[in-house]
Amino acid sequence: MNPDLEVDTEELRRTASALTTTAAEVTATAAATPPAERIPRWRATDAAALAVEAVQQQLRSLGATTAETARLVTLAAAAYAEADARAVTRLRLTR
Repeated sequence: MNPDLEVDTEELRRTASALTTTAAEVTATAAATPPAERIPRWRATDAAALAVEAVQQQLRSLGATTAETARLVTLAAAAYAEADARAVTRLRLTR
């Protein structure tokens, strides 16, 4: 097993930023979904309204999950950067 691990924290931050943008776009799409037409009153009108509500809920959920993933990636990048800083300090103290 190789104990060396390299993490590109800047790339993680860029990825988190892209995920945040995607989350905002997905959430905005949920709000922009047009309402189901209720007129004329067809047999499928209620089913269409339920489908629209389900799609909106799924988009809101997906947006929130993506935003949370972006937050966790940002935290991971910060944790890796902190670990690197601690390692540098320890190495300097051994010299």
